[in-house]
Amino acid sequence: MGRKARRPGSELHFSGAATFDLDALDHGLARAVRAEVGMGGSLVFAVDPDQDVLADETLKRVAVHRRGPVVRTPGLADLAALVSSLAVGGVTDLLCMCTGDLVIEFFDTEGALIEVIRIDLPESIECHRWPGRAKLAEPERLAAWLRAHDLPTGRDDMRARLEAVEA
Repeated sequence: MGRKARRPGSELHFSGAATFDLDALDHGLARAVRAEVGMGGSLVFAVDPDQDVLADETLKRVAVHRRGPVVRTPGLADLAALVSSLAVGGVTDLLCMCTGDLVIEFFDTEGALIEVIRIDLPESIECHRWPGRAKLAEPERLAAWLRAHDLPTGRDDMRARLEAVEA
């Protein structure tokens, strides 16, 4: 069984300097009309593997890795609740090299991927706009959204679900 090909416009490319601006994510999500959330994560790679992925001018791509089922937001109210649960209290320059526990992909009205958020359970997120990890202002809000959509909220729950998917 082969992998499903991704639609054109479904890979996120970017370049430029990262920012500590907490509102950068909100600006990026302003055009979002739906989201897909699943177990897995994401990593950033240079489009040209001969270029330095850490250099601001390098064109980069966000590679999404999923393991298991995906939950889609059924409407704008649910999307708004998800987005509001991602409010951060601060961004650090700690750049984590793991893929994360959960991944959220945000899409615009044309179906193009406009943002990818990686969740490190239980209280951190990362996106390409920031130089590192962000701490959620209210981690329980995201946990409540995840519970309401039957997604894991902690590492033990995550491990158990991954074992079930792989079995």
